Amino acid sequence: MSKEPSRSTGQLQVHYPFFIPQLNRQRAIRVLLPRNYEKDPSRRFPVIYLKDGQNLFDPATAAFRHWRLKEFMAKQPLKRQAILVGIDHGGIDRGQEYAPFPRGKNGGQGDAYLQFVEHTLKPFIDREYRTWPHREATGMVGSSLGGLIAFYAAMRYSHIFGKVGALSPSLWFNPQVLGLAAKHKDLKSQIYVSGSKTETRGMLPALEKTYWSLKNGGYTDAQIRVVARDRGSHSEAFWAREFKPMYEWLFPVTAF
Repeated sequence: MSKEPSRSTGQLQVHYPFFIPQLNRQRAIRVLLPRNYEKDPSRRFPVIYLKDGQNLFDPATAAFRHWRLKEFMAKQPLKRQAILVGIDHGGIDRGQEYAPFPRGKNGGQGDAYLQFVEHTLKPFIDREYRTWPHREATGMVGSSLGGLIAFYAAMRYSHIFGKVGALSPSLWFNPQVLGLAAKHKDLKSQIYVSGSKTETRGMLPALEKTYWSLKNGGYTDAQIRVVARDRGSHSEAFWAREFKPMYEWLFPVTAF
């Protein structure tokens, strides 16, 4: 758990060092609060847990472009505000943590990572902030390998994450995750998956396979949305643009 008080810059609070007992590592946790958070102390908010926290809010910490989520949330109506929790990636450990299954010498720590979110981080966020803690108000979003672990969370941790966004998910790294849809008989998350036909040669067939894996696994069209954009690169710029339709579909104005 974080031993230091949060550092605050406007609505963005940073908890560091935040210990991950399941992996014996520490990480920065970046929390973006809704713009009316302090003005309405009686109100609670849904929460979205996002991967690659360095790339979400601040150009100074982003490896390339950032997602401009502070600017995006500032434009959202008050009825569609949420708490965004960005979890920094682990650098050299990113591929280990974001892949549920081993692939050569990489991957295999995805369950430990998600158990950290479920058992350590989420209780902390629910205790420190005014959240709606139930699954219908709890989301997980990621891109690339972050999209892979988010998709896996929808299959194996749907009791926690009722809404999941997987942007350009690297399903090729652990293709066995698609087979989990047919085995998943419990609560089903709402899942938004998107990619571009031009970002990688295999993205379009991967999106098509994803759609049919979910449909054959018993998901309804109301529970899933799989989108293939005509143009876009495998980049922060594309994921920043795609965040808007994903967010508005997962969290409609009338939801809370």
